[in-house]
Amino acid sequence: MPARDYKMALGIGLAASVLWFFVFRHLSLARGETFAALAAIPLLSVLGVALAHRWFHGHVFHKFAKFLIVGVLNTGVDFFVFDTLIVLTGSATGMPIVAFKSFSFLCALFGSYELNRIWTFDGEAAYSRTRKEFMRFAAVTLVGFLVNVGTTALIVGVMRPPLGFSQIRWDNVAAVAATALNLIWNFAGYKLFVFRSKGRPLDLASSHAV
Repeated sequence: MPARDYKMALGIGLAASVLWFFVFRHLSLARGETFAALAAIPLLSVLGVALAHRWFHGHVFHKFAKFLIVGVLNTGVDFFVFDTLIVLTGSATGMPIVAFKSFSFLCALFGSYELNRIWTFDGEAAYSRTRKEFMRFAAVTLVGFLVNVGTTALIVGVMRPPLGFSQIRWDNVAAVAATALNLIWNFAGYKLFVFRSKGRPLDLASSHAV
């Protein structure tokens, strides 16, 4: 496997672990769980990309593994900003949640385009940034944004926290569900519509799925 992949996976994993450390602190998780996550994220990132390269090199699952690693970092940015706003303002329900989730989601996008462009879909993106590529990225991301924020608002607004769950933990459960749906949409959209080689057919067969 290329050394660049190891370095990228390790660097992204380390950055993600720092952000998730603070997220876990916001959620008042046990210290042992927090440090276990700190150690696990970089190691799993490197192991994941290594196994994906060995088993799925040249297939869509290899790129999906990279996409997941980038997603761990981007989601860490999302949750870190989301929880920090809740803690700073003391607002954990209602319209502030929609505003907080909107802002945190947008913050996570700053690095998403570059990391996915130069690493996840390396070799498929245009040689240089183009307006069309960015507009496609923005369009796919906008739909993902609506799915993400809408799912979070729906769960928090309609369902009460189960017994034993604090409101902030329930808010994060909603955010996890929203992120899962958004993850699937974004990967499919980026793969098929944004970072596709010039002249490549726009169909699922081009993904080399197995």
